[in-house]
Amino acid sequence: MKQFNVYKTSMKYLTDKNLSLNAKGFLSIVLFNDNIIGLDIEKYCTDNKETIKDALLELRINKYIKYDTESKKLIASPIPYTEWDKER
Repeated sequence: MKQFNVYKTSMKYLTDKNLSLNAKGFLSIVLFNDNIIGLDIEKYCTDNKETIKDALLELRINKYIKYDTESKKLIASPIPYTEWDKER
């Protein structure tokens, strides 16, 4: 995991009841800071790696981030990736 690609549109994740405050905060940091690479997120918060990994897992389960095998990057989105084509 080296980089995040960000797909920006409406911020649906902010009202998603399935996401914890940690996951919403993590996704906010990733979406609004273009300089974050991978787990360098530790520089921007006081949470340990396990909490960050839990937030990543929660976001993957709820389809706000996915791994792109071609570019070998995590792609983050403010809406679930299952709805990407619907929003365009």
